[in-house]
Amino acid sequence: MPLIKWRDSYSVGVEQFDNEHKILVDLINEMFIVVRDKKSVDHLAYAIDQLIEYTQNHFSSEEEALAQVNYPDLDAHKDMHGRLIKDVQKHKKRIENNDRQERTDFYHFLRDWLLTHIVEEDMLYKNYFS
Repeated sequence: MPLIKWRDSYSVGVEQFDNEHKILVDLINEMFIVVRDKKSVDHLAYAIDQLIEYTQNHFSSEEEALAQVNYPDLDAHKDMHGRLIKDVQKHKKRIENNDRQERTDFYHFLRDWLLTHIVEEDMLYKNYFS
């Protein structure tokens, strides 16, 4: 499970969103360290709560900006955001129930989701901000 390293190819061309995505990468990397170091369930649950809170703030600002530029796929984008929050909360419950494998699965889920979402979904709105 390697740490995620920010690459210029992840840039969506909007400084605010790139900066927020970098913070999300940092939060997911912190999650990796918590999992790797086998810290307590409470410690991991706290890290997940921080991730959820920051992610909700990011999603809110992103959705607001997309509405301002009349992004045509905004509703679908919002749905993806909502599903992620629900999925993260499900993973958190499994972790709180001491499912040891879930820790690793959760990190992989977050890593894959973030990179896929940025590279595939968020890139679709890039031209609306040019």
